[in-house]
Amino acid sequence: HNYSMYWYWIYLLRGRVASAEVVAPSTWVGNVPLIPQILILGFSSLGIAPYDLTFALFCQTFCFVAFNKVMTAQYFTWYLCLLPLCSDRIQWSSRRMLLSLSLLLVSILTWLCSAFTLEMLGWRSHRQVWAASVFFFVANVNLLVAILNGYRVEKMWRSSSDTPGEGWTQKQKVKAS
Repeated sequence: HNYSMYWYWIYLLRGRVASAEVVAPSTWVGNVPLIPQILILGFSSLGIAPYDLTFALFCQTFCFVAFNKVMTAQYFTWYLCLLPLCSDRIQWSSRRMLLSLSLLLVSILTWLCSAFTLEMLGWRSHRQVWAASVFFFVANVNLLVAILNGYRVEKMWRSSSDTPGEGWTQKQKVKAS
């Protein structure tokens, strides 16, 4: 039930360690998948958050789920619950977005069918499930790129300057009666 593309690598590595064919790898090997997460977290924190916090939170959560070593179905609710906070600034009807969403749907169906053969039918289809997991990861990254490209930047504040937060303490003029 792990959609992550890393599951097969972890599965094979644990099998080799359990059979004592190899010495357990050092901890840095297990941390290699964290590098893309850290880079994307830094980009979204420094590049997006100062201008649109809700969109940055959505992007960070989406990336965390997509790049994680373990991803189950309930993980999708982590970023889906943040989507309404920023969906009005994303262009959903573009051709690129529709193709990305279609690709994601096909990847989910591919994963579910291959996982069904492994889990329910007992076929030895580990590599097919892994290939479907890689396809699912690519579809998620493609969707993220489409969301970033379809994002419309809007000013979140009304101020005479372009400095975030400036103008919030200005007093409003009161009409004398």
